[in-house]
Amino acid sequence: MDTLSGFNTKVQDVEDRYQWINEMIKSRQNLVVAYMELLKKLHSNSSFVHSDELKEKLTSFCEDIIDYVSHGHFDLYPKIIALIENASGRSLSIAHRVLPRIEKTTDFLMRFSDRYSEASENEDYQGLVADLENVGSFLEQRFKNEDRLIIGLRLVHTIVSTPVQSK
Repeated sequence: MDTLSGFNTKVQDVEDRYQWINEMIKSRQNLVVAYMELLKKLHSNSSFVHSDELKEKLTSFCEDIIDYVSHGHFDLYPKIIALIENASGRSLSIAHRVLPRIEKTTDFLMRFSDRYSEASENEDYQGLVADLENVGSFLEQRFKNEDRLIIGLRLVHTIVSTPVQSK
C-alpha cells in the first residue's frame, strides 16, 4: 500500500468519470508531504522554530489545509453524496454517519489554521509540535472517513450497474 506514515495516499482505480477522486488523492498527497516536511524540520532543527522559513512554510501549510478542507466541503462531498443518492434513489446512512466525523476534523484543522496561518514576529511556537502531531491524527481520521464515502460511492455504483440475474 502506498502510504506516508499511515496516511492513505494511494491513487484510486476509478473510471474516467470519477477522476476527480484522484485529484482529491493528489491534493491529499501534497498536504501530507508538506505536513511531514514541516514536522521533520521541527524535530531535527531547533533553530528552525525561530526562522522566517518556518513562518513561510507554516503559512503555506495552513493555506493548503484551508484549500483541502474547503474543496472537500463545498465541491467533493456534495458531489459524492449526490451521486450516491441519485444512484440508489435514497439517502444512504454512510454519508450521514461519516459527514459529522469529517466536520469534527474540519473544526480542529480550521482552529489550527487560524492560530498559525499568519504568524507574527513575536509568535510563541510553544506547543506547535504537539499541535502538528494532532493535525496528523485529525488528517488521518479525515482521510479514513473520506475513503468511506468513496467506498460508499463504489458500492452503490456496483449495485446499480450490476444487472440482476434471473433464474
